[in-house]
Amino acid sequence: MDLEEVVQRVKDALSDLEVEVQEKGPNVVEVKVNRENVIEAARKLKGLGFDHVKSVTAIDYPNERFEVVYHASSYSNLELARFFLVLRVDLPYDDPKTPSLLEVWPSVLYLEHEQYDLMGIDFEGHPRKERLLLPDDYEGIPPLRKEFKIKTEGINA
Repeated sequence: MDLEEVVQRVKDALSDLEVEVQEKGPNVVEVKVNRENVIEAARKLKGLGFDHVKSVTAIDYPNERFEVVYHASSYSNLELARFFLVLRVDLPYDDPKTPSLLEVWPSVLYLEHEQYDLMGIDFEGHPRKERLLLPDDYEGIPPLRKEFKIKTEGINA
């Protein structure tokens, strides 16, 4: 199986959804989907053999948007295991929430939890909405957002 074949399979599987699919470097397929279709897209991608998520990242484009990026691959299909699937979801800056993909890919449990804690992305339906890495009494801007500023009180800088 080559990259062009994987891209075509992904395009065929997602043909009824509003998505953008393209090759992104060697052995990488990128899918951009809106948050309303992200669960259905994830189910279809899992059906193709992308059976687990390796990472979940959120990107802050200040005062513009957030982007959640899932990197999926395959354990069960050795031909597909050579490929990465990058699933991207844009979120409005004033409404950073998207459905959790936990019901599709259980491997996102801690990965989405971390992005919730450190970036303030609300993964709707995720069972863990308490602090993971920050202190329980933390208040303020999530520390991985670009607008976060380190307090310099008491520091001679």
